[in-house]
Amino acid sequence: MAPARLRSAVTGGASLALGALILTAATDADADGEQSPVLGGFLVGGQGPDPDAELAGLQLDVAWWYGRLGLAVEGAAHWTLGGDEIPAKVLGASARIRLFEQLLPALLEPRDVELGVELHGIVQRTWSGDADPNLDPVGYGLGLAVRLRGDSDDFPKLFTESRLFVRVISTQRTQPGLPTQPSDPGPIFLTMSPSDPTTSRELTVLIGIGAAFGVGEPRYLDRFRNKPVAVPVPDRPLGRSDAR
Repeated sequence: MAPARLRSAVTGGASLALGALILTAATDADADGEQSPVLGGFLVGGQGPDPDAELAGLQLDVAWWYGRLGLAVEGAAHWTLGGDEIPAKVLGASARIRLFEQLLPALLEPRDVELGVELHGIVQRTWSGDADPNLDPVGYGLGLAVRLRGDSDDFPKLFTESRLFVRVISTQRTQPGLPTQPSDPGPIFLTMSPSDPTTSRELTVLIGIGAAFGVGEPRYLDRFRNKPVAVPVPDRPLGRSDAR
């Protein structure tokens, strides 16, 4: 029970920290220039509640941003590697806070890209044909995402993102109590009664990588445009007339 209580305390503390960050960022939010929701698609993999259950899957999400604050709706399908189980369907939502952003020069082109780090607070529900009846289908968690945002050469009004995220989802497992032996002798099937069930927390760790895109305002996309390259002009050698 001690580990379960410790995990519950950590989860509660993380939730309070997330709430404090939301209140802090809400007073400083200003629009960055997104004119549409940001649509993303990702490949995910990780470890499920069962230590032997390695997961792989696909995830789609749609995020709405206002300054540093965002809200996303998410859907995913998870398969257990090496098993014949029915894929789990996951529907959830996440509140997002952009903790950091910085313009950096791109590696291969004369332009800038924006590095951003986001903190996610997540709630989700899982549906599965072979779900453990003792495992709560509703889970809560935290995630950290790193993104690189730039413009799209093919579509001038679009910006694109490359994203990498890590998430830890906590779900509650209820274990039925064991029957107790009565002190009064008698027919055991009449006097047995179950004890109180015990609960514990199970963790799912997911890593995802993918891309997202959205429509941006022209003034916002200008920061990602190609920069003019200065071509050095060699000095004109002195001719005979110059030498005189």
